[in-house]
This record gives sequence, structure tokens and C-alpha cells, in this order.
Amino acid sequence: MTDPTPDGAREEQELRVLLERAVPQLPAPAQRLESVRERVRRRRRRRAAGLSATAVLAVAAAGLLLPGATDPGGSPPPDATGTLAPTVTGTASGTASDPAAGSAPPTAVPTTTGEATFAPTAMPRRFPTLSGLRVAVPAKWSVLVAHDSPRAYVSSQDLALPQAGCATQRDDFCTPLVRMLDTDGVLVQFTLSLDQGMADKARGPGRTGVTGESVVDACRAVGGTEQLGALLADGSGSPAVVVATACLADPTPEQETRARELIAGADFS
Repeated sequence: MTDPTPDGAREEQELRVLLERAVPQLPAPAQRLESVRERVRRRRRRRAAGLSATAVLAVAAAGLLLPGATDPGGSPPPDATGTLAPTVTGTASGTASDPAAGSAPPTAVPTTTGEATFAPTAMPRRFPTLSGLRVAVPAKWSVLVAHDSPRAYVSSQDLALPQAGCATQRDDFCTPLVRMLDTDGVLVQFTLSLDQGMADKARGPGRTGVTGESVVDACRAVGGTEQLGALLADGSGSPAVVVATACLADPTPEQETRARELIAGADFS
């Protein structure tokens, strides 16, 4: 029996079958829509993850570039273990006295703010937190009182407390300097201690006065090459004693003499 389908129509039908087998059928419209939604969700998640990573990098970069991240001399931020202070934590101020009058009363140094003060002229400074110790600060030297510990500092250079303060310090010597010690630079630390034995030794007949000491790492880290030390106590018999430590950087004979006289001349009157 003869096939009534013309040859051309048969070939077209076979071609259609072949094409349907070669090309996969599309999913139902609802499936296609869900597939599109899933792709959109994945793309949003990837974009959100990328933005989060970019934000983290931006915050880290901002921390490195903030003006407060370095000190005025370009030194890196320090901790309190024998490193430089990053910024001046208080405002510098000065109070002049008439050197010719010779009767200016001792000036109390700030004891709670950690502010650095600047002495335009030579004048005595009293430290209430150091049992009333009085120090004759040379002209144009800086003074700073640590607000977190019974310590005070006198230096020929600008001072500022480190971010971590001076309560924890390397070699028991904090270096609250704005920059490294210059040649002929001096930094003196006064630390109050309550030790009856040390106090009796400091006020006894065998006291040694100001002596040279081995340079500790904390002093050497800021450019120090010499170190002086002394114990200071009043005549009341109390256990209060102040340990004085001076760090000097290649001092001239005149500067070393000035540092020795500053420590030796300190008293509790």
C-alpha cells in the first residue's frame, strides 16, 4: 500500500523530530522565573560580599592615613614601653616669672590632665603627686605629669603621654617624647615610691647623690647614650622616696651638668 504522505512532508517531519531531540525542552514558565530569581539572589549576595570587603579595606586604610596616627615628627605610634608618644595629649602652656625678682612662688603642675607645660623662663615647679617635690626647671624646658601613675617628667624637648599612658613601662622608664631625643637632649623621670628602706638610704649619711647608671633599653630606644640616677627623700622620716632617672643623648659637658644640678637641686621644701 502506498504511503499517502508526500516525500517532502515526510522529510520535514523527520527533521522536526531530530531538532526536538537535539534541543532540550525549556522548563515551565514558573520554573524559569524561579531560576531567574535564584540567579538574582546569588548576584546580590556576591555584590554585598564585595562591598563588605571593600568597606573593611577602606576602614583599615583610613586608620593608617588619619592625621593622629603619626606624631608631628613622623614617628610611628608607640606603646608605653619605651617608645615615643604619637600626639600631644594636652595643650602646651607657659607661665613666665620675673627672673630678676627671684621670689616667684613654686608653680603647681597639672596632676590630672596629663598636659604638657612649657617654661619660657627658669622657674621652680612643685609636684603635689610626688609628695610635694620641687624642681628648678630650666628655661624653655617642658614639664609633664602622668595622670595614670605617680610620675612626672622634665625634658629639654616637647612631651606628650603615649596612648597607653605610662602605668606600664619598659625598664621602669617611660619616654613620653614627641620625637626622638636630639643630640644634647635630656629626659628626666621622677617616680614616687613608698619604701621606708629606700627613703632612709636616700636621707642617710651614706647617700650617693647623682650617679651614672647603665643605659637601659628604653632610654637607648629614643636615642639616649648616657643615664643618671638618684634617690630623693625629705627629712620627715616618711617612707616617701622619689627615684630620679635622666636619659641623655650625647650631651655636652654643660648639658650634663645642667641635668645633674636639676636632680641634685630637687627638694621638698
